[in-house]
Formats: sequence, structure tokens, C-alpha cells
Amino acid sequence: MKTLFASLTLALTAAAVAQTTLPADTVRIHYFRPDAAYAGWGLHAWEDTTAQVAWDKPLTPNGEQGGWLYWDVPMKTDWKKLGFIVHKGDEKDPGPDGTLTPEKGNQVWIVSGKTDLFTARPDTSVRTVGDLRGQQAIMLGRDLIAVKPELAQPGAWLTLHVSPTAGLKLGAEGVSGGDTLTLEEVEGGMTPALKAKAPYLAGYKLLQIRAEDRAKFPAALRGQLAVSSVMPDGTVLDATGVQTAWALDDLYAYDGPLGVAWQGNRPTVRLWAPTAQDVKLRVSRPDGSQERTLPMTRDAQGVWTASGDQSWKGLAYRFEVKVYAPASGKVETNLVTDPYSVALTRGSTHSVFADLSDSSHKPAGWNALQKPALRSFSDLSFYELHLRDFSAADATVPAAERGTYLAFTRTGSDGMKHLRGLADAGLKAVHLLPTFDIATIEEDKSKWKSPGDLSRFAPNSDEQQRAVTAVKDADAYNWGYDPYHYMVPEGSYAVNPAERTKEYRQMVMGLNAAGLRVVQDVVFNHTAASGQSERSVLDKIVPGYYHRLNVNGGVENSTCCSNTATEHRMMRRLMVDTLVLMAREYRVDGFRFDLMGHHMVEDLRAARRALDALTPAKDGVDGKQIYLYGEGWDFGEVQGNRRGTNATQLNLYGQGIGTFNDRIRDALRGGNPFGGLQEQGVATGLVAVPNGQPGNDSAVKWGQLSDLVKLGLAGNLRDYRFTDHAGQVVTGSQIKYGDAPAGYAASPRETINYASAHDNQTLWDAVLLKTPASMDSATRVRFQNLAHSYVLLGQGLPFSYAGDDILRSKSFDTDSYNSGDWFNTLDWTGKQNGFGKGLPPAEKNEANWPLYRTLLGNAALKVTPADVLRASDHYREMLRVRSSSSLFRMETAAQVQRGLSFLPAPTGVIAMRLTGATSAANPYRTVVAVFNGSADAVTLNDASLRGLTLHPVLAKSTDPIVRASKVTSTGVTVSALTTAVFVGK
Repeated sequence: MKTLFASLTLALTAAAVAQTTLPADTVRIHYFRPDAAYAGWGLHAWEDTTAQVAWDKPLTPNGEQGGWLYWDVPMKTDWKKLGFIVHKGDEKDPGPDGTLTPEKGNQVWIVSGKTDLFTARPDTSVRTVGDLRGQQAIMLGRDLIAVKPELAQPGAWLTLHVSPTAGLKLGAEGVSGGDTLTLEEVEGGMTPALKAKAPYLAGYKLLQIRAEDRAKFPAALRGQLAVSSVMPDGTVLDATGVQTAWALDDLYAYDGPLGVAWQGNRPTVRLWAPTAQDVKLRVSRPDGSQERTLPMTRDAQGVWTASGDQSWKGLAYRFEVKVYAPASGKVETNLVTDPYSVALTRGSTHSVFADLSDSSHKPAGWNALQKPALRSFSDLSFYELHLRDFSAADATVPAAERGTYLAFTRTGSDGMKHLRGLADAGLKAVHLLPTFDIATIEEDKSKWKSPGDLSRFAPNSDEQQRAVTAVKDADAYNWGYDPYHYMVPEGSYAVNPAERTKEYRQMVMGLNAAGLRVVQDVVFNHTAASGQSERSVLDKIVPGYYHRLNVNGGVENSTCCSNTATEHRMMRRLMVDTLVLMAREYRVDGFRFDLMGHHMVEDLRAARRALDALTPAKDGVDGKQIYLYGEGWDFGEVQGNRRGTNATQLNLYGQGIGTFNDRIRDALRGGNPFGGLQEQGVATGLVAVPNGQPGNDSAVKWGQLSDLVKLGLAGNLRDYRFTDHAGQVVTGSQIKYGDAPAGYAASPRETINYASAHDNQTLWDAVLLKTPASMDSATRVRFQNLAHSYVLLGQGLPFSYAGDDILRSKSFDTDSYNSGDWFNTLDWTGKQNGFGKGLPPAEKNEANWPLYRTLLGNAALKVTPADVLRASDHYREMLRVRSSSSLFRMETAAQVQRGLSFLPAPTGVIAMRLTGATSAANPYRTVVAVFNGSADAVTLNDASLRGLTLHPVLAKSTDPIVRASKVTSTGVTVSALTTAVFVGK
């Protein structure tokens, strides 16, 4: 019978055009589209390429050959791996990350829509329909499957194909091999509940496994699945693989113990792996020797269990998981660590049977640890600190302890003296960048590489960055936003990786003893790897479950790595269980969520409920005093609630969870992280001292930005009413930040006000870039201090980047995540601030080198010890002022609306008035803060200013200009570039 359909067979034929010979340091990526519509497609590349590539600036094609587009990617001489994605904007083709290693050659061919990567040119002259390696059929429950409308046409035969041996084949007549279950289209299609569950699938059709076949489906989940649609005349409409995560949630979601649990000295280990065909336990010595393989038993929820005896304590273990892996299209046998590991061997090669309640893991006094008092979340303030930065260059810390947890136990070190001084002034918490087990830092310190002595190079040379870049993946440094194991502290930060639990606890004790609570940065939005990659953990156990997939089955990576799917119940559970463990076992006082907008609001609610349930009597910690906040940005595949209601700034209204206020950040600095490098803002000289760039002398622009600053001072409340720069009474939501409402918070505790963080240039570098080049450093310090005044005296919770109080510079590096100790140095002595370390690494900065080269070579821009001291003193004075009155720390929107207003003031000046009843936490009935960012002294006359005096902290300021602030019978006078606070009892 003559076939009436087209087939797609990508056979590797001898007739294929011979491969081009390329230089050893070049990789060629070929790309074929049947429609030849190549406009706009680019290549994103990473790992061992020497090309400078950003997602918004992909590599452009080098040419076209035989109908194939191609890119020649320059590589390091000894390259080991290239990662790549063909994309047009955020549209990726075919979707999953591509990987090439030298063993496979230096050329790869990609066919649009096909997940196979060919190392020889395939024959595209014969077309096939469907792709079993893609996964365009998406299960929404134990028997429901969403498909594209064109697949479910009237009269089509709809079939679910299953094969435990991954034996399904796609040929001219459709799918063959394995067994079949019958599907039928659901009348009425996607229900409102299903559309709410998966909004991005709202236009899909809905299929259901027929009743007589549903009992067979749970077993089918342990093999390869595909859906085909074939017309009665034999025409194949489509054939595709199946995404199964929501089916697993429906059938196998589990809330019992996972990981290692102890009953006395007897351990039981459990692994959730419902799609595994078999799981074995491998137990060995910590060095991996004398390994033996033991069976595990599976229960009805897909949990595999094995029990041991007291001899297992301290031994290492791994799981041997036999499972179908869509990433490879095969049944794989994976050796993998435990995602619920609480201890690991060095290098994270094995999990360890460890009981965190053992005294061997506890420093003396741990059980009796007392937390610094916290009256209210509204009292919190944060100092963001990378653990290695804290002590790597601190000569007062023993050499072996620099860059480690134990550096925080050295009470006499320069670093701990600095932190203790901040705590004495009123700082409440240190926010640590990620310290979970990190995939990209070598834990064997003998293997670390150093860039060598870089001090001999000129301050604007490119030699420093070249040396740092050459060893950046083999040195001791990384910010750590690449999770490997969530529940285990990073081993490279320990003096002894085998005692990392004890050392982390010692760090917490050291910070608590200094009067500081501990906030931990957590990264549940992605993992370092997925699929069958070397550092993949979750995906090797339950493939396709823990990560968020696109409609073609590729892992989404809008966060730069493999995005997780916390909307899936067991990924959400892993997140929540980690938070509870860190709170209970490590006494962490708060959590900052990286790219929190990639989680759902319900994920954060689940976290809040779990933490609130912790009590001192039961758990040794009061979970209700654990604060949650994070980055509420809205982008990527979740943007606009496409995957459900995601945890963004606007969506978290009323949840009591904080989000970073980019509105006040950009208004204070000028520009934004994506542009406006020399664009001035309220705290960098806009109007007051324009730098000559267009728009920086605009009073209208200052008025618009001042509205954002005023709103930030009022806690960025959605419904706060005030008079804007144009004289109109508006609410926070009516002020615009781009296309979004500026005000979004329900209470001040939902706003994190900041001018600087680990991302982007430091505050001092921003001030250097934006103020006129002729300005002296003492004046620049006053601008920096002005920015800190706005952050520290506003409602909401103030947040500062470590070292900003001592004029920290990174020589303009905009993203120093992997720039080594050289560019990230913190010098607590104030002798040098990091400026003039050379041009920052080319990867993210080269386009701005011409500007940076001039500034870095200008010796007049170096700060003096007097500059550093003035900045440090001011920061502490503002902390003391904030601590002196609860009027700076209001708890509700109603209190802010009633007690905070703004006085009329000229361009360049903001005057904030606070009023309230006196109490033990507030000795003042009236507080007025005048932020004079203008170039001249300002006198404000208002009846509400009568009877005020300069705040006692500022009356003793080390700054004579602040002390000179005058109070008259009718008002106050404040000098240029000065913040003065006046109080009345």
C-alpha cells in the first residue's frame, strides 16, 4: 500500500558532504531549518570557549554551507567541553542545552526541532514526522495528557506507547516496539482547574487514558513513553515523547522520611525514585574502597529503603539507579549521591552516613546557643557578605583559616572587629552568599591554582584580568550560585571538609556572639546540572521530574543553569525540607531566595508554614522569627504567571515576605543594571553636579526619581498616599517604574531597600562612574553617604553590600562571581579599597574598557584613609540613628500612612517627617530627616520644625559639616551633600 505521509529519517549517509577540517581550537556548530528561516537565530556558548557571549548578545553566524547555517566558536587550546544553545531571543531550538567534548570531534549538526546532536552531517532530504526524543505531550495527572491541537484531529487514532527497555522506534508508519495503551480526547478539553495549574498549556487539547488501560499506567512510568496520532489511512500526524512530572505527583507524592534516619545507632536510608526499575545501595569506606552492593526494597510510593547497623556510621554510600533517561533515550544505570545527603566526602563523590545530633558534630555550647534579641522583623538590617571575601585577605586570621567558616570564630581579627562594630551600631544580620555544597569549587585545596603576583601591573592594565581568567575555574573562588547538594555545607570553606558541619555551626556561634543573626542565601531556582551530566544528581534519580521543561521537553535555563520546578510537589518538598534542616540543625535565622520569582507563591507559603511550625521546645528554634526574602524579578518562562502565580514583587503582596526594591536602587544610583552607566541619580549628582552626559541636568528627571525615593522611604507601599513632584496626590501603585507600578508592598517588612548588592558595580564604583571626573574624593564620599542615608533611614528593611561602608571597589567589575580573590578582596583595615586592580574581566566588562581604562589610570581617584574613615563613621552613625527610634521601623502600612510625610523642599532635597507616640522603643514624638543632595546649603522653614534639635548621635558626629546643621525658631539649615536628622520630644 502506498503511504500518504511524509517520514523523517535522519540517516547518516555516505552521500553526506564531507566534514570540513577545522583548527584544533575551533568548534563548528551547524544548524538546519527546513523552512530556511535563519534570520535572528544566534548561538549562546559557554564552558571552554574564549568568545565573549551573553544571552542578549549571541554569536552571529559565520556563514551558510549547503543550506546549513554555521558558527565557528573559538576555544581554549586544551578545551574539555563546550555548552551551546541555538536561540532567537528566548526561543530555543530544539530546547535542551547542547554539549560537545573533544572525544566526539569538533563539529556538530543540529536539525531544527530534533534533540539529537549529530557528529556527522545527517541526510535531511527525507522527512519524517515526529520525534521521540522530544517530549511535547505533557501529563497533567495520572491519566491526563495535554497535547498540541494539531495532534488530536478528528478521527485520529491516539495511542500511548510504552517500553521498559527503551525500545520504541519511529519509522515511516509511526511508532513501533513496546506495548500500547489507548487514548481518547476529553470532551470539553482543558478545565479551568487545569488551565490554572498549567496556564502555558491553556490552548492545548486534553487526552485521557481509556478506563480499561489505566491500571497499566503506573508500571508504564518506569520505561519509555510516547504518544502518537495516526489517521485511519495511515497518515502519521505526530509522534512525541511524554513529560510525566504531574503524573508522578498524582500517583507517588510522599511525605515520609527521606535520606538517612537514625533509630539509636541504626541507620535507615530512603530514596524517592518511583520511575526507577531497580535501586541498589553501595556502601564503602569514605575513600570509596571496599565498596559492597546491597539490595533496596521499593514501596507503593516509589520509595526505596535499606537498613544498616551501627558499623555504618561514618561510612560512605551511593545509589545505583537503573532508570529510563529521556536525555539519552536509554535505560541508564547511574551511580549517584543522595539528594538528601547531610554529609559528603571531599569532592562530593559519596554521601556519608552521619547523624547531625552526634556530639562530634557540635561545638561546645551549641545546644545552649542563644540568639541576639529581635523585637520585630521591622528591626532587621542586612550586611551581604561572601564567606571567602570576609577573611581571604585578613592577615589577622591564621593562614589556614582564611576563607573558611572558622575565620568567624577569631574574635580579635580585623574582620570580626568590623562586624562587631557594625552590630554595636545597630546592624542586625549578616547575609551569607551560598554556602551549600557548590559544584564549581574544588574542595581539594592542593589542586587550587593561583594567578600569581599581579601587583606589578599597572592599575589600568588588562594583564590582571587575563591571569585571573586563566585560572578562574581552578582557583578557590566562586560566588556559589550553582547548587550540587542543598543540605550539606560547602567543603572548600572548611579547614577540615570532614568536619564541615561542626565548623559551620562554629561560624554561626561566632556571628551570634558578635550580636548578629545569620541569613543564608539559598538557590532553589536551578541546579548546576541536569540530565546525564557529571554533576547531575536529581535528574539521574527521577529523570524529567525535578526540572522545569519547555513544551518540547528541554530543560528551561532562563536563570543561567537548569531551572528547577518547585511547582512539582517533591521538588517543593526538597526546598522546604532543606530550609527546615538549616533552621533546626544550623540555627539559620533567615533565608534569601535567589531569583525567587522563578518559584510559585505557593512554594513560599509552604516554606513559611513549615518554618512557623518550628518551636523552641520541639526543635530548639522559634521558626516564627525566621525571616524570608528574595529577588522577586519576573522574567523567563514564568513571566506573567505563565507557569502559575509566581513569587514576584507584585504577587507577594500581603505575604509578609520581602523583595528587593529595585525602584529605590535605580533612582539613587541612576540608570539601571542594563544601561545608563554614567546616568546620574538622586544620590550621584543628578542636577546638583551634572557630569555632562545628556539628561543629567534635568530637574524634571530629578523630580520623577525623587518620587521613587520618597516611596522607598515609605516602605514602597502599594497604597501609600503622598504628593508627587508634580503636585498631584497619588498612591504608590500610581507611580510608574517602567511599565510596572512602583509601589507593591502591603507592609514595610515586604520591602528590602538597597543601593548596592553583590551583583553589578559596587556603590563606590557607581559613584566614580557617575560623578564628574574633576570631583575630589571627599565630595564623592558625601554622595556615597547620601545613598546610605536614604537606605538606612527609610521604612522597610535596609540592605548593604559588605565593604560598601568602607568604599569597596571592584575596579568596576559588573559581575565578579568568578573573578577570584584579586577583584573581590575585602580589606578591613581600609588601607586599600580594591580600586586600581586592573581592567575587570573581559567576559562581562570589555565593552566598557575604554571608559574604565581612563578612570583606573587616574591616581587622583584613589581614596585616602580619611575618606574611608568618614564613610565608615557615617554608616555607623546612620545605623545608630535608625536604632534610636522605632519611628524608622514602622510595622504596618497604616502606621506609615499616619506617621510619615514629606515637607516641601527644593530640587535636590527630600525632607521626611516622622511622628508617633513615645514608648520604650521611641523617645521622640517628631523626627525630621533632611537629605540634602544639592550643591548648596538649604534652609527649610515649616511650623513642624519648631522646637527640634539635632539628633544626639549627629551632634557628636565625626563630621563637622553635619554638626554644623542649624536649628532656628522657624526651621533648619543643612549643608550641601549632607543628611541631618532633627528630633523633638
